[in-house]
Amino acid sequence: MPLRLDNEAELREAQAALFNVNNNTSGWLLLNYVGPSTVHFTAGGEGDVEELSPHLEDDQIQYALVRLGNIQQKGTLKTTIRDVFITYIGPGVGIIEKGKKTAFLGDAQAYLQPFHGDVTVLNKDNFNWETLLDRSSPLSGSHVIA
Repeated sequence: MPLRLDNEAELREAQAALFNVNNNTSGWLLLNYVGPSTVHFTAGGEGDVEELSPHLEDDQIQYALVRLGNIQQKGTLKTTIRDVFITYIGPGVGIIEKGKKTAFLGDAQAYLQPFHGDVTVLNKDNFNWETLLDRSSPLSGSHVIA
């Protein structure tokens, strides 16, 4: 059984705003589980990772798309953006729940594409712009924020 999104129209509208070609700033979208195999587009914002962090719940697995805007390219004055898929696994999520929801990861990624990289967040205290930028790099050894 695939993962179901119960409010796809609202998610697509928020994605269109986030992926606007004239938008080079940061932003985010968040999906929460509302049933065993159903997610709901819960929130979105134009702010940074620090604005998303309070929405992450310790007893939940959640999925987010984060746009890191205005990234300075090394050796140039040019800036770029990076879209990152986030899997947040709260510290209060049991091992059986983690196992059940792992099967839905590909479906969640399909709802929130396109993105340049993916990162798993296990500790929201260490979840900030700098760490996310580092761990979402293709050359990063670890794509986990613990």
